[in-house]
Amino acid sequence: MVVETKSDDTPVTFADRETEREIREAIQVLYPEHGIKGEEFDDVNPDAEMTWIIDPIDGTKSFTAGSPLFGTMIALLERGQPIYGCINYPAIGDRISGDGEAAYVNGSPVTATVGKPLDKSILLCTDQGYIGQVKGSKDFNQLSRMTYYTRTWGDCFGYYLVACGKADIMLDPEMNPWDLMALIPIIRGSGAMISDWEGGDPAKGNSIVAANSDLHADVIQILNA
Repeated sequence: MVVETKSDDTPVTFADRETEREIREAIQVLYPEHGIKGEEFDDVNPDAEMTWIIDPIDGTKSFTAGSPLFGTMIALLERGQPIYGCINYPAIGDRISGDGEAAYVNGSPVTATVGKPLDKSILLCTDQGYIGQVKGSKDFNQLSRMTYYTRTWGDCFGYYLVACGKADIMLDPEMNPWDLMALIPIIRGSGAMISDWEGGDPAKGNSIVAANSDLHADVIQILNA
């Protein structure tokens, strides 16, 4: 496997570029009038009403370390709002998708947890240290103390666990459009709630907080105390 490094020290693999290239080519054959935005290449038809957002390997550091917690993320936006999201997890053989109304794993419907109190909930993130760098540690540490336990089963896999009802809260303090757009219709389709760190429209933000519907408001309040 060929591994290079971006200027921000994020590893980039040959697989990143080739995966995105193949997805782009398939979209351009089927929907030549649509826009395309991705991590590895320049935008196509940037003013199009319908735009595809691609993250060829979300969790690249996990991928290069041999961890299975990575996936390929694709979102379809209509006038800037995500209406469909799909994440493929090749290492575990699962694919999750959602349209804001329902969410599915390999064709079977999945739902987020309902009615679980904060002190029984599982909190996930990608990197606790990075949260401290970007948002400060105090509020996150307070949230962590109030939950049952915290784990770093992160990147796109953490949102899969929330949508499937296996975890209750997943958050990232800083994200690019290709990191987050596919998550929005999936999380909403599962019945959970998703916003940016401050509780605003996630499609217009650069961070994500996803949580079951009973917990989301409390989580936002704690993170912004």
